[in-house]
Parts: sequence; structure tokens; C-alpha cells
Amino acid sequence: MSVEVKNVTKKFSHFTALDNVSLKVESGELVALLGPSGSGKTTLLRIIAGLEFPDPGAQILYYGEDVTMIPASQRKAGFAFQHYALFRHMSVFENIAFGLRVRPRATRPPEAEIRGRVDKLLKLIQLEPMAGRFPSQLSGGQRQRVALARALAVEPKVLLLDEPFGALDAKVRKELRRWLRQLHDEIHITTLFVTHDQEEALEVSDRVAILRAGRVEQIGTPEEIYDHPASPFVYDFLGNVNLFHGRALEGSVAIGGTEFVVRDQKEATAPAVAFVRPHDIRVMREANGSASLPAKVVRSNAAGPVANLDLVRQDSGEGFTVQLSKEEFQQLQPKPGEEVFVQLRNVRVFSDDYSI
Repeated sequence: MSVEVKNVTKKFSHFTALDNVSLKVESGELVALLGPSGSGKTTLLRIIAGLEFPDPGAQILYYGEDVTMIPASQRKAGFAFQHYALFRHMSVFENIAFGLRVRPRATRPPEAEIRGRVDKLLKLIQLEPMAGRFPSQLSGGQRQRVALARALAVEPKVLLLDEPFGALDAKVRKELRRWLRQLHDEIHITTLFVTHDQEEALEVSDRVAILRAGRVEQIGTPEEIYDHPASPFVYDFLGNVNLFHGRALEGSVAIGGTEFVVRDQKEATAPAVAFVRPHDIRVMREANGSASLPAKVVRSNAAGPVANLDLVRQDSGEGFTVQLSKEEFQQLQPKPGEEVFVQLRNVRVFSDDYSI
């Protein structure tokens, strides 16, 4: 009961939106399509939905059935957009029921079944008391839940979501993505979810496919792609990262005359770039042996759950960012202009010919 795309290419005039993309979503799985603007996420989703058709040579399979040239109306896919697309003159109940009521008479469910199905969905999206309201009387988060319920009402084989929370503020987005994960765990419908929000993708999905320039750069569980990025692009795209230019050695990297242990580094690939996330940098008042770099504090910001430090290397003048816990920040009490020493942990090295 999977959805599979094979060798999908899509060109618009001289622009290649998708370049030989293959991807399989297992039955009941929620997969996020993540990437920057122009990476091909929405184009791929629209081709899976049947709203666009791929160039010759591609295949789209729903549960093993080839639907490549079948239009969207016959694919039984539920689709929810970023801007809801609700009918303003219809109540919440009628918006959800719309896809069932417009079916040909021969395939239209009886009225009692339509009402029963809509009532069940209203309970599922926790909007039972608002069945008679109109979209203008709902909040943005409530409208998006109605849009998802309308997509589910037709009992689709696959649910396709194109940045469904993109028009909402940050707090509502967080609430709705938790709700979406709970909803998915209840109904187990095969789902593809387009987003450019890394935190959203990592929190909601079972697996994440990262797209770049029309190709799949990496696919894996949130833990796999965050802890073991396959390329500099993936490392840089998934949260903040610092770059330190140095020379790779067997099992370590030399930066400014200091050697740091490197994970999964067995062979020298000099020259190289060391990638280190801000929370993997330890800041000290005094050098701890030879494995520390001297740096100067530029500024600090302790607002929020963590404290952020902007530092510059004493040897090269290159800037980098460090994240400390509030307790570490209080103990250190860093002041602009002060000298400190840093240790790099969980270092990942890529060759110096990287491109982000």
C-alpha cells in the first residue's frame, strides 16, 4: 500500500524543476519533502497528485498501480493547500461534505452516510461545535483543520499537504503540527508533506526527503539526516552550523594548529572544512591542553531558553556562533572583548571542494 515515483523529470521550457527523482513512501508513512524555494518540492507533490504530468519515461505508482497519466480527479488523492481554499459561502459542515456531494449520482453516498462521515471528521478535528459556522468566523488554525477534514472526507488513498501551515503564525504552527502528528497516528493514511521549515519536518515526519535543485539530496529518518548528513548542503540546511577551514588527518582535523577528533573520519582528505553545530562548542576561560582554539567574544544574547555567543578566532579573524545553556552562560559571564578558549565536539569533515 505504498506510493512510489520512479525517474521523474519535469522541465518548464529551459528550467529543470525535477531531475530524475525516485522516491517511495510506505503504506501509513508520513514523509516530509523538505528543501529551499525552487528545489522542486511542490512540483513533485503536484505530479504525485495528478495536477501536473511528468516528462516521458517517469512512473507514478499508487499501491503498485500505474497512475502516471491518470488525471487528479481519478487518483483518489486528498490535497490540502497553504491557503485553505475553503468555500466562503458554505458552512464548516458543507465544506467538509463538498467532495462527497459533487460525486456523480451513481457513486455518491446516501445522505445519511455523508452526514455520518462528516460528523466523524468534525469530532476528529475537534470542531464539532462549529459545524454551522462559516470560514470567516474561524481562526486560521481552525480553517486549516477544516481543509484537512475536507481532504479526508473522500477517503483518499494518499494525503498530500502543500505547506499547510505556511500562512499561520509560529505558535499556531507548533500547535497544528503536533495535532497533525496525532491525527496521522490515529488514521495511518499514507501522507506526503511539503515544507521549507526544518523544525517542522523533523518533528512531524517518519522520514524526510531533502530536495536540492530538483534532486533528492538525502532521505532518512529525522535522526539519520540530522546526525549523519550526507553532504555539506544537508548539514548546513538542517539548522545553524559553523565552518572551520583546516586540514583533515586520519581520525582528526587540524584547525589553526590545533587537532580535534572527527567522527567517522578514517582517511585524510586535506584540505578540508570542519562543520560544527553551535551547541557542540565548549567555551572555557583557560586553555584545556592543546585541544582548544583561542577566540574573542564579540557579543552575547541570553534572551530565550539558550544563550548565543558571537566569537571570532584569534588566529584567522573568522567569526562563529556558540550556543550555551543558561547555567553555562551564568558561570562563564562572558563580556565583549574578552579572550576565551573553545573546544569543538561532534566535528564532521567534508572536502574543501564543497558547495552549499
